[in-house]
Amino acid sequence: MIYTCHDYIQDVVKASIRQGFDELKKYYNGLDLLLMDDIQFIAGDKTKTQEEFFYTFNTLLDKGKQVIMTCDTYPKNINNLNERLISRFASGLTVEIQPPELEMRVAILKRKAEQNKLNLDDDVAFFIAQNIKSNVRELEGALNKVLYQAQFSGKGLSLAVAKEALMDIFAMESRSVSIDDIQKTVCDFYKLKISDLLSNKRTQIIARPRQIAMTLTKELTQHSLPSIGNAFGGRDHSTVIHAQKTIHSLRKSDEKIEREYNLLIQMLNN
Repeated sequence: MIYTCHDYIQDVVKASIRQGFDELKKYYNGLDLLLMDDIQFIAGDKTKTQEEFFYTFNTLLDKGKQVIMTCDTYPKNINNLNERLISRFASGLTVEIQPPELEMRVAILKRKAEQNKLNLDDDVAFFIAQNIKSNVRELEGALNKVLYQAQFSGKGLSLAVAKEALMDIFAMESRSVSIDDIQKTVCDFYKLKISDLLSNKRTQIIARPRQIAMTLTKELTQHSLPSIGNAFGGRDHSTVIHAQKTIHSLRKSDEKIEREYNLLIQMLNN
């Protein structure tokens, strides 16, 4: 069974209101396969939800069933997650899923069109796939825009219609910020050299701008954590995650950092 984390949280809330936890446990513990999407959101909910999922997780594994979860980071990096869950999650196989290659993106588009009982020509499928590279959700969203445009314009599903439907996306991408833009802007702002930003120097005057630059890159671009780390002197993805957490915390406690971060975003967007 496929669920989002929000589905599970809602089920726990309903069970709490109805005092029906036995029914909840009976249902989830009886599954042969549980696929949970966006598991990181369980950390933001009450302790009861995490506690129930811990027992569900253990029960399914003890029965030899499969539990597959998706998350936007590694288990140890999920804030406010119970240590028992971190340990259990980390005990399984953890893999990073990269965006699909061109051929796979085309295949996904063709399959989605078939599900809508539509014939998607190869030229249209390749056009969408070549321009939408980030993830499957955005790929599906782009296809839906094209399908709606074809339906409501009355022009049918064609390459011209696809270009018209995705015009706003292309316009946004043409204004997108690159890693080079971010590195140069941050260096100019803090009066550093690019070589300093990419170096192994850990002095505060260099390390903090580097963390800010990596955080800005994660926020303003579609690059993956490994590719960001690589662009900043061949660093590991965990360094990028640490930078994000550090800057996120500092922005809440340090007005100067918050002001500088927002100013850098304005500079990059303009």
